[in-house]
Amino acid sequence: MPLLLFALAAALAVPAHAGLPGQQALEAALREAVAGSCPSLTFAVDPDLTRAAQAFVAAAQAERAPVTGSSLGFYAALESYEPSPVSGIAKVSPPSRADRAVGDLLGRECRFNRAGVAAAVLPGNEAVVALVTVAHSTDLLPIPGRVQPGAMVEVDATLSPSLSSPRLFVLAPGGRTEEQPVSVDGRRLRARVTLAARGEHTLEVLASGPGGPEVVAIRRIFVGVEPPGSPPPEQPRTDTGLAAVEHAIGRLRAARGLPALQRDPALDGVAEGHSREMARTRTFAHVLPEDGSMTDRLRKAGYAYRSAGENIGLSVDPLAAHDAIASSPAHLANLLDPHHRRLGLGIANGTSPDGSEGVYLTEVLAAPIEQSRDPEGEVARLLQQKRRSLGLKPLARDARLDAIASREVRALASGGELSRDLQRQVVDEALRSQPRLRSAIAEAFVGSGASATGSSPNLASPAWTRLGVGAIYASSDTYGAGRLWVLLLYAR
Repeated sequence: MPLLLFALAAALAVPAHAGLPGQQALEAALREAVAGSCPSLTFAVDPDLTRAAQAFVAAAQAERAPVTGSSLGFYAALESYEPSPVSGIAKVSPPSRADRAVGDLLGRECRFNRAGVAAAVLPGNEAVVALVTVAHSTDLLPIPGRVQPGAMVEVDATLSPSLSSPRLFVLAPGGRTEEQPVSVDGRRLRARVTLAARGEHTLEVLASGPGGPEVVAIRRIFVGVEPPGSPPPEQPRTDTGLAAVEHAIGRLRAARGLPALQRDPALDGVAEGHSREMARTRTFAHVLPEDGSMTDRLRKAGYAYRSAGENIGLSVDPLAAHDAIASSPAHLANLLDPHHRRLGLGIANGTSPDGSEGVYLTEVLAAPIEQSRDPEGEVARLLQQKRRSLGLKPLARDARLDAIASREVRALASGGELSRDLQRQVVDEALRSQPRLRSAIAEAFVGSGASATGSSPNLASPAWTRLGVGAIYASSDTYGAGRLWVLLLYAR
């Protein structure tokens, strides 16, 4: 991957120390530690992660960065495209023992296959040792970290066999996220992206895995501007709980002119339940064997919604987990979806997949179905408006057709399926009840509101002159909770 020059300069600026083990000795100690602690693990020393570790220890030595995991993560995000690096840091004295500290930084679960390590001397006869590990799943051909405005970058990613359906998102400097057109051939994604605006852009590849959608690659690109040379100052965080997460989401939306989301106790329950299940199973995923997908969880809760989305995060506290979520273009787009109106948040403390302790955060965003007091009248008005827009005569509401449609739509909802046999029976009954009718046809719909009937194929036919409408809100295993079931009877 092309080198960010500021990071290389920082890495080469680390003065040699007579007692500090060299890079080869550190990497040899890493291989020895992996062989002893994770004998069945196959891993590689990754050049991008090595540069990240070197840039961090150089900055720590020059007192440009605090010796913290978040600072090491900052450099990993600049140098590497891996979405979930795990940081390990140790201070040792004397510096000659730096290589012996490498093994202590390995995760207990051995869930990584790429790593980078570095060390530098600090004042007081100490050394800082940095280790970055990742569970690598996607090969991304090199993308430059710095380009000029108007440059076109090529994205070429190959997924691991467990992943499929790759998608590409780009976050522009103004905060706007857009999904990009891509060419997909099996597990390979290719795309060309033009970066016009000055500032930082973020490219993100999402794919579907056994646990649902996941970020598999993320690359920061600086267009016409210099990358930051050190992490931003860490601000005191007096509140890192769910209230802080809610406020952070509110600020994000307010900055884009979007309304605040209303906390919803039902969604809170769904979110907390999923966080608890992730913590129980030590699995960070949208889809789990016991509680299924987000759709399954909302259906089990009986929550009626027009649209819904879910974000999950894992970090040292809820706010840090949310910050990681908001740094992802696709997840940020979910937070900024203008259709969402309600918010559910839930956390659970537990052991992460790599063996460290952390907080699982689930954010559920939704637009609930708001039931109409007169769904049949609303459907009829919508259909008449569409008829007028097509230049067609309005349909006459027929009370006897309304009665048949109203009764039979309840039978449809009770059965939980859109039965074609029942629809044919409705037509037969309509023709028997009114011998003067020459023909009739029935259509059934299930959706979140009256707009579900907008696709009615018979609406645009000038042959129909009469209309009967039946509508009821009902729940079913097939279509979910609180959906609007509609039966239309056209006749002439």
